[in-house]
Amino acid sequence: MTGQQLMNISGESWSDFLIRLLVNIISIFCLIRFIYYPKNSRVKYLFTFFLMGMMIFLIASLLDRVSLDVGLALGLFAIFGIVRYRSPSIDLKEMTYLFLVIGVSIINALVEFNVQTITGLLVANLIIIVSALVMELYKPRNYVLKRAFVYTPSDYSVLNDNKTLLEEIRKNTGIDVLRVDIEKINRVKNEITVWIYFRENRPESVVPPHLEVIEESSSKMEWESTNSNHY
Repeated sequence: MTGQQLMNISGESWSDFLIRLLVNIISIFCLIRFIYYPKNSRVKYLFTFFLMGMMIFLIASLLDRVSLDVGLALGLFAIFGIVRYRSPSIDLKEMTYLFLVIGVSIINALVEFNVQTITGLLVANLIIIVSALVMELYKPRNYVLKRAFVYTPSDYSVLNDNKTLLEEIRKNTGIDVLRVDIEKINRVKNEITVWIYFRENRPESVVPPHLEVIEESSSKMEWESTNSNHY
């Protein structure tokens, strides 16, 4: 290995590479620790996001000095397509943050850079961080929530009258339900599963005392009536 090879990485000087690396570390850390984590509190993803970002940055930096043909480029995309998370499934929001981390890392690794033009690199990172922060803080004043509700109907004839079904659901939940969609009917357990739609500014405060919240592996919240008979 020549002295020139020891003095640079990814075709640039060590000083430029280390500046890129520092900017990438700070950007990813701010994105996942100060923006993602306080609003989502899912600590297991901090490890994943940070190391994924670092790995993408190093791979992109090293490949920046390699001329890729079409076949090799498609092969790399295929590898990234195979290496994916299967169990447990990742929510859309976590997938978005994963994409942000990958995007920031690629930008920091491949954007044309030197010490004189570091402002452009910082601005690109700042735009992404500020955009994520704004969208985390932004909450619509009034939005519609969707929840699965399992309960025992007074009479199955209410299923033929949407207005009567709405009134019965409202009486059971104490919520001003806007719409009801019938999902499943279980005559053995004498219960039905419906999707209810309602408006609420603070979804964590809407669970009535006679309902319990069950969190499934897919992170979907299902409301189940404690008055129903279960087997």
